[in-house]
Amino acid sequence: MVMPFTPPALVSPLSNTFWNKPDDFDVWRLPDDDSVQKVTVQKDTMVPNAVTLVIEREDHTVGNLLRMELLEDKEVLFSGYRVPHPLEPAIQLKVQTKSEDPGPVKAVDTAIERSVATLDKIGEAFAKAKARH
Repeated sequence: MVMPFTPPALVSPLSNTFWNKPDDFDVWRLPDDDSVQKVTVQKDTMVPNAVTLVIEREDHTVGNLLRMELLEDKEVLFSGYRVPHPLEPAIQLKVQTKSEDPGPVKAVDTAIERSVATLDKIGEAFAKAKARH
């Protein structure tokens, strides 16, 4: 009697976790040994006034937040991000500005400050709404 072929399971029978899935803890936390930098800036040699920021341990939440905030800046010509691979916990944020001064890195810094201010306002409004109920 010939037994039918059964493909190997996607999960380990011992740990009940996916074999190729990174550990949940490693997806959002940087290693303790400083082997991974949170942000790396790569100057674009083909496009003037442009950089690509590789932001480790972040996903679409931060990428889209920064992209939209950067697009509100009149000095920013282009802002976009991508996640290179679903199993890599990093985003690549590309920014191009009209001029070298203040430049794309300063534009990202300003976008982060504005995002934090907006989130602070949302937190205050939430606290007031919570106190009313």
